[in-house]
Parts: sequence; C-alpha cells; structure tokens
Amino acid sequence: MVAKTFLTEQQVRILRLRARGLKQSEIAELLGTSRANISILERRAMDKIEKARNTLLLWEQINSKMSVDVRRGEDIFAVPDRLFKKADLLGIKVPYSTAEIIAFLVENAPIHDRVARRDFTLFLDSRDRLRINECLLEDLDEVGKHKGGKNPVKGHGKATDGT
Repeated sequence: MVAKTFLTEQQVRILRLRARGLKQSEIAELLGTSRANISILERRAMDKIEKARNTLLLWEQINSKMSVDVRRGEDIFAVPDRLFKKADLLGIKVPYSTAEIIAFLVENAPIHDRVARRDFTLFLDSRDRLRINECLLEDLDEVGKHKGGKNPVKGHGKATDGT
C-alpha cells in the first residue's frame, strides 16, 4: 500500500497512467498484464476512492452544525422552512436564503420534479456550507438500538420536535 492511503502501488500507477490519457489496453501492455486485470484493479481503486469520499462526507455530517432529514416523496420546497425552524431552535444562523437552498437542492440532491427520489440529509457543515449525504445518521443510530446499545449521540444537532 502507498503510505497512508487505501490504494496499492499498482492501483496508483494505473490511476496515474489513466489520468495521463492512456487506455486500459495500453497500460496492460506497458505493465505486462491483461486489460481485464487493469480493469479490475482500476475498478477496485475507484471503489476505494468512493468509500473514502463517503467516509469523509459522513464525518463532516457527524460534525455538522445541524441537519434535516428529507424523506423519499417529500416536496423540496418545504425543506428550507424546516431548516430555518430547526436552526432557530438550535440558535444557529443559516447564511442562505430560501431560493439559495432550493437551488442547491435542485443541483445536488436526488430529486425529480420537486420531489425527493430517495431519503437524504441536508446539513450545514462546520464551515457553513450546505451539504447532501444519502446516509441518514438516524438509520445508523437505529442499528445500535437494535443491538441493545444506547444511542450515544442522542440530541446532537437534533431538534426536540422530531424534525
């Protein structure tokens, strides 16, 4: 493995050659292996990168100032009001207008025709950036409850009215 990453040296080598514009077949010839092997190594590297990105996003969500869960089928035009109400309850200033929040959702959230296609969380990170994550922390909290554990993060960034 390359120091302090999840990628092997071979995966890094392949990704660097792909970034330079080489085809998988050209890389295979250069490294003395098959195109299928290069394809597998590249796919595994990309999977690791995606997991690392998702982990960082989850970490940002855990450390966020506040979050609002949006459920599949919900009209996104109702989300800014929920966000502002929750921010008021928590004493947090949201530095965005309703129009800016809706524009952000349209651009970044899994929506179609104003409606959420999947559950997701809209959160305000520690640097006041709006972010979207499709991993709902309350779903993770439920896993702990089912295993007989208590919820160690109960109340973190959550309003008491259940929103």
